[in-house]
Amino acid sequence: MALANRKIGYGEVVTRDLHFSMNRETVTRHWFNNDPWCTHWMNAILAAVPDGERWVMNSARRQLDKLRDPEVRKAAGEFIRQERTHAREHDEMNAICVQQGVPIDKVETTFKLIRKELQHRLSDDMQSSIAAAFEHFTAIISSVLLEHAELFDETHPELRAMLYWHFVEETEHKSVSFDVFVDASGGGLRSYRLRISGMMLAISLGFPIMIGNQAFLLYRDKQLLNLRSATHMLKVLFVKPGILSKVLAGVFPYFSPTFHPWDDDNRETIRIWKRAYEQTGDTHKAFEALVKHQPGIRTGLRTVAHPPEGLS
Repeated sequence: MALANRKIGYGEVVTRDLHFSMNRETVTRHWFNNDPWCTHWMNAILAAVPDGERWVMNSARRQLDKLRDPEVRKAAGEFIRQERTHAREHDEMNAICVQQGVPIDKVETTFKLIRKELQHRLSDDMQSSIAAAFEHFTAIISSVLLEHAELFDETHPELRAMLYWHFVEETEHKSVSFDVFVDASGGGLRSYRLRISGMMLAISLGFPIMIGNQAFLLYRDKQLLNLRSATHMLKVLFVKPGILSKVLAGVFPYFSPTFHPWDDDNRETIRIWKRAYEQTGDTHKAFEALVKHQPGIRTGLRTVAHPPEGLS
């Protein structure tokens, strides 16, 4: 299955050098639908995005000379350009969060210290394996959120547009880090062992860092005992839509020797956004196209059934 799916997504990877207008109105203190726990769960992840994106970019760049497949090399180049833009836009978002009194800079500094230690101690192949694992987690989260745009009904439209552009591009390149790792490490049993080791290390580092970061941000925001918000977040993460439940379920296929990220072929979902963006050049309209594609057409915060054929 991995060989059959290896290249199906390469044509999807497109560099878009987009800039979003972000300020304290766009990125509010509780920007994720005015909910502290959900916001700080996302902040705990997004705090590491700029440095994390640069880490996976550097990991891919260091493997370029080992790549035997020209299509993998070409996809890696587009991947690096996409990640560079993501890092820049999330730098701006994080800076505004800091202006709002959210100490994302402290969280980011901790991640940088861990990243530097890993870079110092681990081989290029092992870092590439960890990059593939982290990109797998990012792809699953992006996939869930692309299918549940209603979660961002009360998020500022400009920030929402930026995030969904990011989710689309993370999906476009979801196999690139994986294929760079496999091609550079040579495949076979050694490559498989490294892949599993990278995933185990990503899990053992990623989840404690995420939980610790969120607890720190909630504490500093004096929201740690906001039980109503905590209950809402647990519902979002584990029940509906169950973001973390789906992330955890998505870990198990990764351990299969025949796994490939495009085994889950969700290209049609991102193509809805892409077609709308190509036609309009507007990330807001591209987001609206995704909304219309999903069950029900929402008016404001209200969901109504699709109109009968011919009446839309």
